[in-house]
Amino acid sequence: MILCVTPNPAVDRTARVSRLTLGTVLRPLEVLALPGGKGNNVARAADRLGALVATTGFAGGHAGRWLVESLDAEGLNPRFVAVPGETRTTYVTVDTAGHSTLVYEPGSPVTEADVEALIALLGTGLLASASWVAICGSAPPGMRPADYAALVEASHAVGRPCLVDAGGDVLAAALTAHPEIVKVSRDEADSVTGAPATDALSAARALVALGAILAVVTDGARGAAATDGRSSWEVDVPRIRAVDAIGSGDAFTAGLIVATDAGGTTDEALAFAAAAGTANAEILGAGRLDSARQAELVGQVRVRRLSR
Repeated sequence: MILCVTPNPAVDRTARVSRLTLGTVLRPLEVLALPGGKGNNVARAADRLGALVATTGFAGGHAGRWLVESLDAEGLNPRFVAVPGETRTTYVTVDTAGHSTLVYEPGSPVTEADVEALIALLGTGLLASASWVAICGSAPPGMRPADYAALVEASHAVGRPCLVDAGGDVLAAALTAHPEIVKVSRDEADSVTGAPATDALSAARALVALGAILAVVTDGARGAAATDGRSSWEVDVPRIRAVDAIGSGDAFTAGLIVATDAGGTTDEALAFAAAAGTANAEILGAGRLDSARQAELVGQVRVRRLSR
């Protein structure tokens, strides 16, 4: 089982319109509401790729109850800590050309006791039942960066490997606990390395120097790069007509962890992941990829292994 931890989940509302135009009334062609946040998107994509998943994090208010009920309806096995306040909403508007505008509400504050409750919940069997733990996304107000390191350490304490997909101070803190995989975007990598890297591979090398065992950095349509400090990889992704690229990084994360959990080599896992991210961009809504299309795209991904 892959356990996906989302400290700062959201109700994701996506509207697809003919054309994004400022200062006008936009009437959607399609509207979609999903339980979101990085970890929940990862869980949805991993489920569609055939993995057994469970989800956890913080949820509050009517929106939080809706989020948990919706995750349950999708078969994503939610076990969330109830907190005061209301789970945030994110708004995405995407047009038929694939252009998008995003509005993210801030998360509701959590307390130190809430964080302790989450760590205690993990210890009641969630971690013991997991083969991998994915800790994904931003921290809500009140959650300290050090708490991300504590989540990695709690996983390691029971022998469970961790993937971290986050940015900024929380990623910097998580790196001190040496997660097995750090999978981030180029911008997220740059947020902790001190200066923009010249390319995705340079960013990945910087993350390994900061504590990652394997670092994978995605760079949109330019593909991805990875390194474990001994070998490095560059990944070219297929060219497609994108419908909605939001969540493609999360689908990449799902593919990476699913393939790794199944015993795939790094080369195989990167190809599987890149195909998942690409397939996600062809469908409206994060993590709603078509597994048959993903399988078709695997053969179109090019992974080059380098000596360093």
